Amino acid sequence: MTPGHSDPNNHVPDVSGDDSWDDVAAVPRLELPARIPSRGARHGAPVGTSLKPEAGLRIEGPSQPKKPDLDTRRLKVETIGASVVRLETEVAPPRVERIVTFHERPTLSADSHQNRGEGSDWGKKHTISPRWILAMGATVVTLVVLGMLALPTINAPNAVLPDTPAPTHPPNADEKSLPIVALNRLLDRQPEAIQIYRSFVAAAHPDEIDPLIRDAPGMRETLRQWWQPMRLPGQWEPAADSGWQVMELEGHPCALLSGRLPDSSKFQAYFTGDDDKLLLDWKATTGFGTAHFKDLEQGRGNGSEIRGEISLTDFYTLEFPEKDYQSFRFVSPDREHFLWCYAPRNSAAYPKISNELLSGAIVEKVADSKKVTIHLERGSDGTLPNQWLIQDLLQIDWVNR
Repeated sequence: MTPGHSDPNNHVPDVSGDDSWDDVAAVPRLELPARIPSRGARHGAPVGTSLKPEAGLRIEGPSQPKKPDLDTRRLKVETIGASVVRLETEVAPPRVERIVTFHERPTLSADSHQNRGEGSDWGKKHTISPRWILAMGATVVTLVVLGMLALPTINAPNAVLPDTPAPTHPPNADEKSLPIVALNRLLDRQPEAIQIYRSFVAAAHPDEIDPLIRDAPGMRETLRQWWQPMRLPGQWEPAADSGWQVMELEGHPCALLSGRLPDSSKFQAYFTGDDDKLLLDWKATTGFGTAHFKDLEQGRGNGSEIRGEISLTDFYTLEFPEKDYQSFRFVSPDREHFLWCYAPRNSAAYPKISNELLSGAIVEKVADSKKVTIHLERGSDGTLPNQWLIQDLLQIDWVNR
């Protein structure tokens, strides 16, 4: 051992001259017992003495649980108060033997109401007495005869006096309406109408449609002035399932063929069945007017026969006040132009048009627009270009009279 060696990792203080760690004689000796006590000896007990066994638990093998005594009696639990529970044995009620007693059914008398349906006539058909039938028939005949004899006396106050001429009544709607046979004839003529319209749209000259239209002789000059070809393919024709509606307008049997053109735009063609011959109404089909709506919007043109759809409005000006005029909106057949039209409230045209548009006497709820043919005239100098005065209602719808 080298005392002068310095170890940087040794943190033990250096040994001084007074330390005696290396003097074995100066270290006191430890007195050991003469005998090491046994392993089982208790601390502090003298060596060689026997120890008493300590009390503890004895671990034995698995034991069989004790089976509880089977008690067939049931316990009844009752609760008294909130914390006390008393168990008592429920006592079964005593068993009572059933005693059967026979009661004799009372005997019903023959005329008792409970005995009905069990008589000798049960299930048999009950017929009415012939005398009763004859009496009822004779009563009915007597009442009918008496009523017929009393008719002259009842109608005597209503008899026409000899010196009084018989009143003349205007024909009602039923008398003016066409026979139902004339309308039924048009129901099955849709294929014929399709072929007529196909020839009409494929025509290149107005003379080609003379045999197809109604009132061809009177329409020649109008056609030469206003007719324009539709320039549709010659092989095109309306679809077989095109709409076909039969109706009566202005005393004429009419039919309406509706469908779509090759450009998917809608068309409506009017046909009349006068003299059992199906013809195309050119004016109604084309929405003919003596002036174009584009010119009428600018205050120009002849408005003697204009076709369009009319509806009620509330647009009034100083030239057409509401107290004197009724305002209408008049739309062109192609629905691209419209006019403001006014009917004087004291004119003949106002009630005719209003009756077609109003649902009742109270002017609150109006019907949809109505197709009409009207006669238009210009108003005073202060009117706007697209304001026109309704001179007359020529007809309801577009079909010629």
